[in-house]
Amino acid sequence: MRFIAVIVAATLAVSTGPAFAQDAPDPARENHLNLAERYLELTQGGDVLKQMRRQMEEGYSGSGLPADQRAWMTESLGEMLAEVVDETIVQLRDNVADNFTVPELEAAIGFYESPVGRSLVRKQVDLNYEAQQIMMPLLIPRMTALMEKFCIRFDCEALGDAATKPFR
Repeated sequence: MRFIAVIVAATLAVSTGPAFAQDAPDPARENHLNLAERYLELTQGGDVLKQMRRQMEEGYSGSGLPADQRAWMTESLGEMLAEVVDETIVQLRDNVADNFTVPELEAAIGFYESPVGRSLVRKQVDLNYEAQQIMMPLLIPRMTALMEKFCIRFDCEALGDAATKPFR
């Protein structure tokens, strides 16, 4: 029995390294990740979320829904969007740090913190919203026709199964 315990301990030591050894934090990498997070916050979160919430309020104002339902939808969708953006920033941070150099992030942050940079982000959010308003009526009939063609040629059930799997 003691022999088995020694083998298990030796196997674990070889496969995991010293029992309590941890890699020391890399200050340069931590700085890089913090810059990536700040960049994402400036370009995806914070003021961008506030602006998107105002766009939702405006969108629901013409919906015909009663005021209490418009307020509930705006609040609920705003909270959901904030959660999704926060999680996206967390998950995207490493990718941004891997794809942008420290000088690039520092320059971008400097720009997006400037009045011109903040104005550009606001205008881009507005432009994206306008583009969505234009694209949706154009996409819906095209997507419907595309799916009809797909179902004629292939098995639509397989498409449904594929749609339930995570996309990445």
